[in-house]
Amino acid sequence: MRKGLASVGLALAALAAWGGATTAAAQSPDQNRAMFAVMVNQVMNDGNLGLVDDIVASDVTSNGEPVGREGFKAMVQQLRAGAPGYHATVEDVATQDDKVIGRISETGAAPDSRIIVLRIVDGTVKEYWTFNDEPALRKQFGLGGSAAAPSTNSY
Repeated sequence: MRKGLASVGLALAALAAWGGATTAAAQSPDQNRAMFAVMVNQVMNDGNLGLVDDIVASDVTSNGEPVGREGFKAMVQQLRAGAPGYHATVEDVATQDDKVIGRISETGAAPDSRIIVLRIVDGTVKEYWTFNDEPALRKQFGLGGSAAAPSTNSY
């Protein structure tokens, strides 16, 4: 469980050293992008729920509602169970301060596309937001690319 996080930790430490970061409290945009990639690739795609204990805050919220780590794990399990062969691909990522906004395309039961916003505080995901991927949202966030049909899911 911690092996994957150790690799992530080393990568984040290298990014911090390379970028000249001097404090551990505020993560750089590159570190936040890396956290987003871990969330999508290792937690959502691979189902590595052990990482949730390491990278998600104990009081995490989803779309403004408190879910905690166990609720977050259940949300990922529900997503994966509801879409056999689930796989998300990161299409676009933008960062600002403690937020990462990314557009992902999904395959599984039905192709889909959505926007995920993570708020990262003290190295953990504190807030998780998801929105239907609609052209107006992509334009507002400065994200490019074409999208699949809008989603109605709430994962």
